[in-house]
Amino acid sequence: MQMALDPVCGTAVNPHNAFWMIWYKGKPYYFCGEECQMVFDRHPEKYREKALEQRDKERIF
Repeated sequence: MQMALDPVCGTAVNPHNAFWMIWYKGKPYYFCGEECQMVFDRHPEKYREKALEQRDKERIF
């Protein structure tokens, strides 16, 4: 099973039973708790960029 990463703190989150989740610009973001979701809500673009950079680092060419 593939885990999602909380874009704020980096904690692995099971997307199948995550309680805290929001859609932002057509993509779901999963959170370990309410506090991380609230931090993301304040500055969503900052954490979206951070998540995109992390994905680029993990990409295999």
